[in-house]
Amino acid sequence: MRNTASAALLCAVCFSGSILATGAIADATEIWPTTGFSSPESVEWDAAAGLFYVSNMGADPMAKDADGYIGKLGADGVIKADKWVTGLDAPKGMAIMRGKLFTADIDQLVEIDIASGQITNRYPAAGAVLLNDVIAAPDGRVFVSDTFANSVWVLETGAMGILAQDPMLMGPNGLTLDGNSLIVANLGDVSQGFDKIKPGYVVAVDLTSKAITPYGSVDPSGVLDGVEPDGAGGVLITDNMGGRLLQQAPGGAAMEVGKLEPGAADLEFVADQGLIVVPLTPANTVIGLKWTD
Repeated sequence: MRNTASAALLCAVCFSGSILATGAIADATEIWPTTGFSSPESVEWDAAAGLFYVSNMGADPMAKDADGYIGKLGADGVIKADKWVTGLDAPKGMAIMRGKLFTADIDQLVEIDIASGQITNRYPAAGAVLLNDVIAAPDGRVFVSDTFANSVWVLETGAMGILAQDPMLMGPNGLTLDGNSLIVANLGDVSQGFDKIKPGYVVAVDLTSKAITPYGSVDPSGVLDGVEPDGAGGVLITDNMGGRLLQQAPGGAAMEVGKLEPGAADLEFVADQGLIVVPLTPANTVIGLKWTD
């Protein structure tokens, strides 16, 4: 069932702000913008193919309206395929594992065969409110955040189940892995309404014990969206509402390293190219940034 209150909150996150501020501060400098998307939410690098997949939510990020799709984007910012995969509602986070691309689509995890571009499976998550980011583990498990249910799901043995549900998962959004820890960027607490949101911070979920601990400082970092390893033992994070690129080391505080605009969503970092790619949802734009740390 669609949660209309949650939909309103999500739209406020995804469609606040306008466009990237050209130029940059600190270590991230814009090198290209690409327009022509439809509410882009996430990018995923395919090293074997040498390109990015871009999820497009379409008109409504929570509507089952079949207008969502995935496109292909080159590392140079040139669109390689506009609508590579269709038949989706509002796809968000993505992850690649064993020749398959997985994407979160409202209340199901969709599996796509990369070679053919065909949808090969759909895994329902009964009771999910808003499946958001996706990360695949080397052991074959696929983890998915459920932002408005303060939960993380896991796909294993062909079925979706709850891995963790806890108040410390305060609007879980972006996911990445660090050894046996699932790193979660929290959007924040929206229980009192989006106008009174309590910004979130990053936490770690131990995949053996399921214990949840702060990744670093518990001071609010922002309305957090994507999170990626920074190649130096820490993470890069997008602050969606604040329009900032952040960097955080384990045990430390998040520091601003790049200026974006509100609506910056689920980023990707290609370390060997020094390339950060960020969807700007409200501007229907994806940007490339050169990382010079």
